[in-house]
Amino acid sequence: MIKIYKNLFLLFFISFSLYASAENSPVLVQVPQTKWYSTDADGKPQIHLYFFWSKTCPHCHRALPLIPKLAESYPWLKLHAFEITENRRNMRLFFRIAKSIGQRPEMVPGFLFCKEMMVGYGTEKTTGAKLKEKLEACYQQRLQQRPR
Repeated sequence: MIKIYKNLFLLFFISFSLYASAENSPVLVQVPQTKWYSTDADGKPQIHLYFFWSKTCPHCHRALPLIPKLAESYPWLKLHAFEITENRRNMRLFFRIAKSIGQRPEMVPGFLFCKEMMVGYGTEKTTGAKLKEKLEACYQQRLQQRPR
């Protein structure tokens, strides 16, 4: 039990340290403005999903099989996947996008879309279903807003 608390404390400390260093770093990675929505050639909306994951995260590995399924199921979904363990730029991007919507990325996997963020993953029937529900709702909302 003590080992679990030590690991949780270590994870929190590392996350906080990375957040502080990414937030205060004078040399932040320059990335284009986050694109939440776009349109296809027919003028139909496209939703951009930013998926952040870690090679060392068991929840991320459970979420990984869902990602290609989403892309296959939803032709209007534009997927952007970023592994953060080996790429500090991806970590900084995660912090920048989360911060732009008033969030703090404290764990992975992170799913950012439609100016909102979901973190963590249980199963496809729980978290996966909630993610699909939110993506579909966002898409429907964009469909209703488009000019006719």
